[in-house]
Amino acid sequence: IKDVSPKTFNPKTHKGNGDRFNPSNRIYVRESKGTYQKLRRYGGWFLLLLFALVPWIPYGERQAILLDIGNQQFNFFGTTLYPQDLTLLALLFVIAAFGLFFITTFLGRVWCGYLCPQTVWTFMYIWFEEKLEGSANKRRKQDANKLTANLAMRKTLKHIAWFAIALATGFTFVGYFVPMKQLVIDFFT
Repeated sequence: IKDVSPKTFNPKTHKGNGDRFNPSNRIYVRESKGTYQKLRRYGGWFLLLLFALVPWIPYGERQAILLDIGNQQFNFFGTTLYPQDLTLLALLFVIAAFGLFFITTFLGRVWCGYLCPQTVWTFMYIWFEEKLEGSANKRRKQDANKLTANLAMRKTLKHIAWFAIALATGFTFVGYFVPMKQLVIDFFT
């Protein structure tokens, strides 16, 4: 009879490779090159620029896309949707979901692997890590040695860059719900 009882895990006594929280099991992402990586990079930059610039585009008296929850209005390039119009929005989301399923069926993970916001932001963070700390092999060797002043400065700069990306992303995201001009004024006053 085979023993199928659950195995208990004690992080204090366990030193093996199965420990997910063991710093020695850190993943060092290496840079990939090629045609598809260029497509991923260019597509990601396009969507990133689109995300960052859309709240700044004026259209009439308002910005082009404003999801004004306080006034219960969604403004899309001059078209205003009210709460009773949410069935149209739900229909749009259903069509988008089926479009995603259709594309995934015939082209695989085009959305998840190339254009998904999490993928775009992850590769942006990795880009900063590689530019400031070096390649995956270099980072692995640096982390195996003692922390030097130069490496500490590079890691600090990396985290400052990551914080700046997070701040800009959050600021831009809020700009979809609050008029961007008002948000900038409120942020700096």
